[in-house]
Amino acid sequence: MDLAADSRRIDLWCTYISQIGDDSLWPRYDALLSGDERARQARFRFPRDQRRYLVTRALVRTALSRYAPVRPEDWAFSAGPHGRPEISAPRTQPALEFNISHSSDLVLLGVTSGRALGVDVESVEAREADVDGLDRYFAPEESAALRSLPPAARRRRFFELWTLKESYIKARGLGLAIALDAFRFEPTGERGLTLHVRPQLGDSPGGWRLWQLDLRCGHVAAVCAARGGEDPPSITVRETVPLAGEKIVDFAVSRSTSQGP
Repeated sequence: MDLAADSRRIDLWCTYISQIGDDSLWPRYDALLSGDERARQARFRFPRDQRRYLVTRALVRTALSRYAPVRPEDWAFSAGPHGRPEISAPRTQPALEFNISHSSDLVLLGVTSGRALGVDVESVEAREADVDGLDRYFAPEESAALRSLPPAARRRRFFELWTLKESYIKARGLGLAIALDAFRFEPTGERGLTLHVRPQLGDSPGGWRLWQLDLRCGHVAAVCAARGGEDPPSITVRETVPLAGEKIVDFAVSRSTSQGP
């Protein structure tokens, strides 16, 4: 334990699986898993998916132990009503909020306290944008804006919008119970971002802050956090190999919502 979690900061932890070069780490990761996690890992059909699941659980457990005097193997987790992972024990003060995402080679973990948090990441280079299925993922205004772009720009904007939408529904804790066409994002100016919410969602755009981040290796990430009455929280990005080392890295915020209170 050597980090403080509070509402004034959001820490993002990045693990690139291909950078885990020490084979002795894999049994150490396995030793951290609960019986339920080990059973869940075994249900993945392909070894690459089993390995990614193992890295994800090791990252969550080791990173959370940086904020509380809890051994990584002693954390217990449960799923919320819509499947969102939550800490069930031990109860820490302050209470930790976390959210996870992964795409291609990258596993991303967000940690904070005192505010709801959602994160999402996608590899722009490793995946194709489902241009034919735009209306399944986006509000009509978003789909129309995407179709107006040339193919290269459309592909990137597709994943930028998708990560924003995923981070919002994850922060809300409702998953796909929220209709994807009931809210939308509009890029404004060079680096601005506006959230629009339809009345049926019973939510206010002013209740959230969002950031779009450019990470290494062609990954785009989004962070959505409940807005408090204080100044915007700071964001720190760390690249880590669990149980081996870490470093704080530079990153770029390509877009964000208003930075007012």
